Amino acid sequence: MDRQRQIKLLQDLIQIETIDDHEKQVVDYLEKLFAPYGNRVSLTRVPYQGDRESVVISIGPTNGDFTLGFSGHMDVVNLGDRSVWKDDPFSGKLYDNDTKIYGRGTTDMKSGLAGMIGTFLTLLDEKVELTGELRLLATVGEETGMWGSEELTKQGYVDDLDVLVIGEDTTDLNVVYASNGDIDYTVTSYGKVAISSKAGAGINALDNMLDFIDLANDKLRNLPRIHETLGPVVHNVTMISGGDQVNSIPGKITARGNIRINPLYTVAEIQAILEDVVGQINQMPQHKFDLQYDYLGEAVDGDLKGEYVTTAKSMLTDILDKPVKIVGEPGATDASNFVKSKNAPTMIVVGPGNDSVHQIDEYVDVAEYLAAAEFYERFAKKYLS
Repeated sequence: MDRQRQIKLLQDLIQIETIDDHEKQVVDYLEKLFAPYGNRVSLTRVPYQGDRESVVISIGPTNGDFTLGFSGHMDVVNLGDRSVWKDDPFSGKLYDNDTKIYGRGTTDMKSGLAGMIGTFLTLLDEKVELTGELRLLATVGEETGMWGSEELTKQGYVDDLDVLVIGEDTTDLNVVYASNGDIDYTVTSYGKVAISSKAGAGINALDNMLDFIDLANDKLRNLPRIHETLGPVVHNVTMISGGDQVNSIPGKITARGNIRINPLYTVAEIQAILEDVVGQINQMPQHKFDLQYDYLGEAVDGDLKGEYVTTAKSMLTDILDKPVKIVGEPGATDASNFVKSKNAPTMIVVGPGNDSVHQIDEYVDVAEYLAAAEFYERFAKKYLS
């Protein structure tokens, strides 16, 4: 695909406002984009709720020996203070002598998604005779719950994939072969309200919550299995709320925590440890806690020396004319749901991006975006033609 068309494709996606909603409007755009290709393209809408839809797009024979998946999410994060953005965050404008594209979602991750869509269009325009299927999984709600990838996995769209490339932003277009899983949880401490001058008549739910945090940190921050690139399991309590007023002993305190799980542990193993912590706390006098899970996502491991990982590294090194690295990703992606499929494929993550992700004045470098688009095209042609 020529440079201007590839840039216009990304600008079009940026101009569709999808802050935790409205992904259906992207699907509408894609349906119109692929309509001229008729029955050479299969497009399946997968409704979530309201104005939210995931979509599965495929080209090539479904009875071939190889099925390659591409994936990206269509939602973007909140703007923060819109007034401090230097321009309309949904403009998709070019800046700095046309070297950067500006706007919310440029890095995370409409540039990766647009690069992948460009590959579909190129293969169709060039009438490349494919030997297998290329399938795009474009998801809703990745930023807030990974709902789209969960639903697509349940419906079996991942089961027959041989390889899945996820276009999330990776520093310097490095190749991510492994990523952490994620547990988000809420824990509630129940005490007894009393006036603070007669504290002995109450049960301080906040003091008890501090006991939980100390024990949870001790158990979860000292686990023995250390991953070669991702390191140890990481646990943090990140939100605490409760209490009625400054001169009252709090009768209820709620905290939320986040656990990043390296690939050497399963979600079930970490759940067992966390539940044991709550059990120990509940054995203490005047301590009463309950626990609920808000999100459970498995870690994804891979082979540093595997064919698809090393092929991606070699291609990107050639495209960029500089070495790229094979790395682990400490954050979670839709891969945390895709790995739950009946036959989880090999997964790699490669996408354009930089440190402006989720920040004011987010942008993507045009050269890096085009390099990623070229990589997706080369990778597809290698394995499907």
